[in-house]
Amino acid sequence: MERKPVFISVCNQKGGIGKSTFTVLLADILHYMEGYRVLVADCDYPQKSIFDQRKRELALLDRSARYKSLLVRQFGVTHREIWPVIASTPEKALTDVDRQLGMLREPVDFVLFDLPGTVGTPGVLRTLSAINRIFVPMKADRYVMESTLAFAKSVNDHLVRNSDVQTAGVHLFWTMIDRRERTPLYDLYDKALEKLGLHRMETHIPYRSRFSKELSAEEGPVFRSTILLPEKSFIRECCLDNLTREIVELSEHIAHGKQEKK
Repeated sequence: MERKPVFISVCNQKGGIGKSTFTVLLADILHYMEGYRVLVADCDYPQKSIFDQRKRELALLDRSARYKSLLVRQFGVTHREIWPVIASTPEKALTDVDRQLGMLREPVDFVLFDLPGTVGTPGVLRTLSAINRIFVPMKADRYVMESTLAFAKSVNDHLVRNSDVQTAGVHLFWTMIDRRERTPLYDLYDKALEKLGLHRMETHIPYRSRFSKELSAEEGPVFRSTILLPEKSFIRECCLDNLTREIVELSEHIAHGKQEKK
């Protein structure tokens, strides 16, 4: 029997935490670097930031000999075409993904869902209940953490512990870390996570201003892109390779339906 793709999502109810950026970067590393086949479902309607970025980059590609050369070189190394992305809504996401999976020539290993930043949006809870692993970025800010912990605990209590839905785990990770700053908040919130029974991932993502820097007409280094793998030094510097490995390891617990919790 053919293995079903693993459904994952980077989610947080707090805006500005980088969920769409992480979705793009993880899709890049999984697809272009680690050899997994990826589909991205941009359900963050009406922004559609990932879908619109893809359109901007394809238009830029027509005008840039350098980016064309990089894309050809990337295909020669990875034998991967650019990962597909569809625009949808939380209400139609599962139907649209199922239709797209049926149209693709090759089976998909991971489907990444980019969802709106509030569970109150129609269709979000239904879509979340079909996602196998939910990854929640955290920032050491009291206001951000109040919202983050409430969201993660709600997902854990109502989805992960519910045997009738697909959600096998909610996993939190620190991001936007300024290593020059020393704050007791990390230790305090780690203890809070343990008390709430929430899983914190090992990878810590440092703050980098280039996280959201797209391809531009100036043809500079590649950071966030839907068609090109970011610079390898940037991936290592930001610990994105470690984050991806953790996600893959957690996803190995998924087969058909809900599996072992971690």
